[in-house]
Amino acid sequence: MTPARAPPFAQIEITTICNYRCFYCAGRDMPQQHMPMERFLGILERLPPSVRQVSLQGEGEPTAHNRFRDLVAAVRQRGLEPYTITNASLIRDPLWFAQAFPLIGISIDTLDAQLAESIGRLKLHRALKGVDRLIAAMGARRIVLHTVDFGQPLDDIREWARAKGFGQHRVQPLQGKADYVRSYRYKPPPRELPAEAPFALQCRYLEQAITSYYTLDGTELPCCFIKDTSSFRSSAELRADLAAGRVPASCSGCSEVRRAAEPLLVR
Repeated sequence: MTPARAPPFAQIEITTICNYRCFYCAGRDMPQQHMPMERFLGILERLPPSVRQVSLQGEGEPTAHNRFRDLVAAVRQRGLEPYTITNASLIRDPLWFAQAFPLIGISIDTLDAQLAESIGRLKLHRALKGVDRLIAAMGARRIVLHTVDFGQPLDDIREWARAKGFGQHRVQPLQGKADYVRSYRYKPPPRELPAEAPFALQCRYLEQAITSYYTLDGTELPCCFIKDTSSFRSSAELRADLAAGRVPASCSGCSEVRRAAEPLLVR
């Protein structure tokens, strides 16, 4: 089975360097590097014509890249819409962000400073100041709040999101893949598939060609969830495995892989 269309969205991992140490981030165990400008431009050149939005994000803090503004400018010069997800702690020129990004994502998991510090999200007050600077410059409706659900109370941050008036609040469950879990201080509970479901496996990223993800070294993947690429060959091979009822090694434990009759979790 092949996707009916090419993806409208591309994500490029421009750095693995971050000023945070979030316990669930696979990037902390990766070589700490920025993507060279030449490699980034080469990826832009080979994007399919269907791509309309390019997100500069991966397993690091995008705004820490020493040529972040140049990377964003290169996206815009090609008539594409830039996006990123930032922890907001390095925002110093909010007007530039307001002019450069139609929408921007911010990553906040908790408003509890002690909890934030304990999970590696350091100096929460700096991030919250950065958020307020962005709101003043571009309005809250153009900001998407991203939160990882690792079992913390979420009522306070949901209420904060409503009070601030963000355009969206996306809550992502903790990833259970082995290439993530090996970095965690604790292991999330195993995800069990219903025994009565038909023996067919699916992944919306492979079925719908939602995105192309480009790793720091320029490898193209069908999603951002594959961190150990040693067993990855091609998206076609992943689809063939799923069609045969096998979970590919690259996808083992992924929350996106499901039985045919299993509904997607919507939060």
